[in-house]
Amino acid sequence: MSLFQTFCKYFYKNKTKTIFIIDILYMKDINAFYGFKNGDYILSQLCKLLKNKIRRDINHCLENPSCIEIKKSHVDVFTITIYDDLVETDILKVKNIIFDNIVGSEFKILNSKVAIDIDITIGCSKGEDKDLLVYAERALHNAKMNYIHFMYYDAKLYKNQLVNEELVKTLHRNIEEKKVEPYFQPIMDNKTQQITKYEALMRIYDNEGNIIMPQAFIEKARKYRLFNKLMELLILKVIEYIKLYKISVSINLDYTDILNPTMKNLIIENLRNDDIGHYLTIEILESKKISNYYLVNEFINDLKAYDVKIAIDDFGSGFSNYEHILNINTDYIKLDGSLIKKIDENVYYNLVKSIVLFCKEQNIKVVAEFVSDLRIHRYVKSLDIDYSQGYYIGKPQKINEIIESRNER
Repeated sequence: MSLFQTFCKYFYKNKTKTIFIIDILYMKDINAFYGFKNGDYILSQLCKLLKNKIRRDINHCLENPSCIEIKKSHVDVFTITIYDDLVETDILKVKNIIFDNIVGSEFKILNSKVAIDIDITIGCSKGEDKDLLVYAERALHNAKMNYIHFMYYDAKLYKNQLVNEELVKTLHRNIEEKKVEPYFQPIMDNKTQQITKYEALMRIYDNEGNIIMPQAFIEKARKYRLFNKLMELLILKVIEYIKLYKISVSINLDYTDILNPTMKNLIIENLRNDDIGHYLTIEILESKKISNYYLVNEFINDLKAYDVKIAIDDFGSGFSNYEHILNINTDYIKLDGSLIKKIDENVYYNLVKSIVLFCKEQNIKVVAEFVSDLRIHRYVKSLDIDYSQGYYIGKPQKINEIIESRNER
């Protein structure tokens, strides 16, 4: 190590540095096919490329020349540490230099005129010594899992880690204190112009009693295996409100929830002794993930024995198709918001029209979600869609607000 590099390492000991981890893809296959000697030969060529041309190109592209340390950290993994707090634009420039040089190079094979190319994945992060490698490796792992060649984690993620830990504590507290609460978004019958049912949307609370929206906690709740507990509390609250106020409510369950026998037993156990099944609708989320229609219909038939209705949610999103309608004994479909938002465009109008006509032939009711203004509502009504839901119809509210407004009519 040069005197300059030693000085850089000492000077930046407790300061932010930027690291790139370079992982050769399919190195095991290269070793298996060409032999370990050729594998080592390829690694030596890559090491030379990194320490010479790539180092020069990086120094050339950065306005202020930085100390750069290049080393092999694992058998087929190299790290480039730049002793500088690079801005994001410079990080992308360096990433492009690394990727283009390596992927664009040919690597020689011993005793052969044939050269091969290699592919890489790069993980990058900024931070101090204690944080640097951990987050760069996490970035690399996530890039490989998502089949992309680069991912960058910055210092904000250190704060997010603390936020995640606090969120888990919040989830535990809401479960222990049974604070999970449904908010109810109204659904309007387009013929009568009356609110006839509601969709129950999960809400939890932070330490100060402020609402935490689902997009902030649902994914983490699933990851930390707490979502089922939250869902059980939501279902019990909804059933309690149905009993008290005789309101029609829909609850969202995805494919994994349906396959969970505890979830089904919880619902049935609470329907068995009360004649309230006709107030309840189960919305099946992410129907495109369904791989076993037999199990889904077994779940549906068990609930329909108690007069529970079934809806397919987000119909028309992504690559959703009519197979779900044909294979699931459904009473409603809810058109995905991506269709309704663009219903004033001819192609989307005609697509929605075809879905509505098909559903009417099958005696299936249609609900339009994301009805956000009068203009969209008029398009929806012109297509004879049965129900509308969205902020134009009403925002999600607490149960007491729903009951108060109902009593005022």
